[in-house]
Amino acid sequence: GPVVVAAVTNAAFEGDPPPYSPPDPKSVHFLYPPFPAGFSQQVSVVYQPGPGPGPFPPPGVPPQGIPPAPLPYTTVRGLCSPDPPFVSQYNGQPSTGPSPAGRGQPLPKDYMVESVLVTIFCCLLTGVIALVYSHETRAAIGRGDMAQANVASRKAQSLVLFSLLFGLFASISWVIYVLVALYL
Repeated sequence: GPVVVAAVTNAAFEGDPPPYSPPDPKSVHFLYPPFPAGFSQQVSVVYQPGPGPGPFPPPGVPPQGIPPAPLPYTTVRGLCSPDPPFVSQYNGQPSTGPSPAGRGQPLPKDYMVESVLVTIFCCLLTGVIALVYSHETRAAIGRGDMAQANVASRKAQSLVLFSLLFGLFASISWVIYVLVALYL
């Protein structure tokens, strides 16, 4: 048989919506209940630190559990900071401790300048990838990860060399093509 469908309309949703008006400040107590009695809106201080124990260890007193001789630890200056050479944090003498690369190894070369040059003049694609590896080398050196820095440095070096050789090949091929096209 026939199917009867009844449509119910809501008179509140017919026509244009009313214009927006922000809530009345006088009716804010309807939206947010008042604070309970005795509640202070100022945050109370739970912990107030007292005076500290002073410098550790107190001057002239050797720390307990640590031998009085200077320890082999050294402070290592940042790679980009213009600090003085490595100085031991105990006796102020130049340190013979590890260099920033660790165990006396030189820092790996990042090939950033070479990457920029081959990107501009030789091969855009492999030059940009070499730039990424150059940046990765710098980041790894910055965080002290020399193994990752060496890997990224070798990849950047390979890509710079490939880009340079590809650029030279393409340039020489183009000159030969132009000479052949003009004179033959």
